[in-house]
Amino acid sequence: MPGIYDEPEFYQAACAYRDVPAEVDALLRWAGTHRGQDAGPPRSVLEMAAGPAEHARELARRGLRATALDLNPAMCGRARDLAKATGISLTVVEADMRDFHLPGQVDLAITMLNSLCHLLSLDEMLEHLGCVARHLGEDGLYIMELAHPADFLAAEHRTSSEWNTEVGDGMVSVRWGAHDQIDPVTQITTEHVSVTYHKRGGPVRTVTDVVPNRFWTATEMVAAIRLAGGFTIVASYGDFDADLPVDAVAAWRMILVLRRS
Repeated sequence: MPGIYDEPEFYQAACAYRDVPAEVDALLRWAGTHRGQDAGPPRSVLEMAAGPAEHARELARRGLRATALDLNPAMCGRARDLAKATGISLTVVEADMRDFHLPGQVDLAITMLNSLCHLLSLDEMLEHLGCVARHLGEDGLYIMELAHPADFLAAEHRTSSEWNTEVGDGMVSVRWGAHDQIDPVTQITTEHVSVTYHKRGGPVRTVTDVVPNRFWTATEMVAAIRLAGGFTIVASYGDFDADLPVDAVAAWRMILVLRRS
């Protein structure tokens, strides 16, 4: 039975609440700040676990040489189709973010939307970090967006697990792990997902799935990055709009900026 990652239109609609152009503004701003004075703006980008490649396509639209990498063939097909439909040059690669081989190196690598939750163990995270480091050039940056630790450790979560979003042709209603419990030993939660797409003048259809996700703490990420080698953490942020520190009360994401060392 197909799940949410086999239904890229539903997945894309579920994430339509995100302001992708504003987030890309932040990515480029941070790249300008942290790549070094002599490095210049990034000319190439790799988005991993990219899904429909919203951010890679926006970066390509702004003139970067963009590659989108995802393990799921349906997501890769969606990314290719959307890029072609809008005349955007995008390289799409079907591969595992833990172990991939691409020709050449890039200036900027990104993972968005807490996609690193699909790495369920320390070994997998180390494989991933090592692979990314090999694909980054001198002064290259890796910007990773993860869920904020407060969503798992605090009494009040920073993000909602249920939301409704208007999309171009209707409304999407999402329930993503609303009452699922995290395993206190493995830090893995088996999240029950339901996405209902109400298309105007068309059928109402619901896609459900059960998705294992790993919660990564800030201290675990720092330790994994040090253990993997090849990177220095140069900044951390709690959102895309105001460059809040990750420990601010209003922070809702954990965004780490790594520089190739």
